[in-house]
Amino acid sequence: MNKFKNKMIQFMQGRYGNDAFNQALFVIALILVVVQLFVKNILLSSLVLILLIYINYRTLSRNIVARQLENDRYLRLVKPYQLQWQYRKTHKVFRCKQCKQIIRVPKGKGTIEVTCPKCKTKITKRT
Repeated sequence: MNKFKNKMIQFMQGRYGNDAFNQALFVIALILVVVQLFVKNILLSSLVLILLIYINYRTLSRNIVARQLENDRYLRLVKPYQLQWQYRKTHKVFRCKQCKQIIRVPKGKGTIEVTCPKCKTKITKRT
């Protein structure tokens, strides 16, 4: 068993591995598999197969910089929604229209004027 473990460690050296984007793709693939159980469609099966191949490609890729850029783009896209979900009960999360900075303000304060910490733009929002 130790020999196999050493071989796997040696094989994975220099490869990218798993990240948040891969995990999201895997969840999408699982959802599509469940949908496919009820809706028999060759196109859906093909899409699941392509997703799984792409996930494996990303995991075993040696082009670490390109995979990190893909993951960073995904995280930048998802971050406001994650924050919105995380603080949904206590805060209102929005973006500055000028610089796209994420701003979080407490809920229940009525209409307030917020100054963006990055570009100093004044924004009036209802919380």
